[in-house]
Amino acid sequence: MSERYLPFDTIVHAVAAVGGRSRFEIMSGDRGNSDRTRLRHLAWWLARKLTPLSLEAIGQASRGRDHTTVLNGVRATDALREKSETFRQESDALLGTLIALERQGMLQMAAIADPLATARRILAAPEREAVRVPVIDIVAMARLLVETFGEDDAPLPDPFNPASHPVQETEHAA
Repeated sequence: MSERYLPFDTIVHAVAAVGGRSRFEIMSGDRGNSDRTRLRHLAWWLARKLTPLSLEAIGQASRGRDHTTVLNGVRATDALREKSETFRQESDALLGTLIALERQGMLQMAAIADPLATARRILAAPEREAVRVPVIDIVAMARLLVETFGEDDAPLPDPFNPASHPVQETEHAA
């Protein structure tokens, strides 16, 4: 257990980002998908290393799972770390990255900024919300747009004018 404190949700989001899955996919009850299960177990293992949360608390934060399920997942991760050098290096890298970001205070800023939630809030009530957006949310929305649409200066299509959207050519079967 660590003296550090990271929110469990932050750990799950980091594991999801590294694993290329969503938080929902990782925490789903799907037992048949070994990749999702491995990622869920990794999140639990990291939570034991980076938070003071009990097995019960981790289980409750994981869609109401039992503490013995969490314990089995942590043990499975330990066993996989012993068996697979690649997995051990990957999990150590993620652990080190989370520790470094937490030390720099970067995770606190990242937890504050949710660009999609901010955009939805503004669109729901633009006259009220647009003037109350913190700078960190504006930066997060800008990053999301650049990641989505690229870094070039090509004009973006107007979402309110379908005529401005690029015409996509389709191949017709003969």
